[in-house]
Amino acid sequence: MTRRPLRLLHTSDVHIDGYGVGHRDAPHATVCLCPLHGIERLAVEHAVDGVLVVGDLFDHARIDEAAMQQVYEILHRLPGQCVVMVGNHDVHDDRSIYHRHRHVVDGTDVVLLDEHAGSELRLFDGSIHVWGRAMDEHSPAFRPLAGVASHPGDAWYLVMGHGHYVDDPDGSHRSSLITPDDILATTADYVALGHWHVTTDVSQGEVTAWYSGAPSGSPGGRALIVDLHPDLGVTVTPVDVPLDPSGCGQP
Repeated sequence: MTRRPLRLLHTSDVHIDGYGVGHRDAPHATVCLCPLHGIERLAVEHAVDGVLVVGDLFDHARIDEAAMQQVYEILHRLPGQCVVMVGNHDVHDDRSIYHRHRHVVDGTDVVLLDEHAGSELRLFDGSIHVWGRAMDEHSPAFRPLAGVASHPGDAWYLVMGHGHYVDDPDGSHRSSLITPDDILATTADYVALGHWHVTTDVSQGEVTAWYSGAPSGSPGGRALIVDLHPDLGVTVTPVDVPLDPSGCGQP
């Protein structure tokens, strides 16, 4: 499979029903969906081929079915293919919302990376291979990039991971640890990270790796446009997430 140009939107830490909200002085629905609407506007504006949601889509596991349905309706209508992985707030354990409301996910074309040993999938007729490991517990025992699959060689290789990047030995006790060596070992074209709410470049050597930042918060929400080009390689562009000042409450 020959690589072809593709454009992706990378986001994480949306925190639905938590602190991921729109303008504080605007009316909001019971479960604020402003950050997700902002991601949708960005995806349409930039004509992306796919959207990566790298953990903490939800703030907790108490989300009811109606709210889950609303969220996945938006994800389903995003341009191109949407891929979601879990994070430390919506961890995939025995009490996971993805067990309780799995039928909602299965009723859409959204791909959920739900394997604890790592899920591997091919998208866009094999032009992209994606790998990601679902978090079963946010603890020092969990390593987001452990057991990563080999680079497919003839396609773009994207790795998704939700965890805490540490570049010094004193941080080795941290939960869901990601090290520079972990990133290098992926040999990926792009490593999409979540957990940090600040847009941060943690690229290592030839491996491009970024935290997207959260789509809402202070001083403002950010996301990343990731362009994959056979000649130019990987280009990452941080963008502001447009939050509607009128909120998401019902008129």
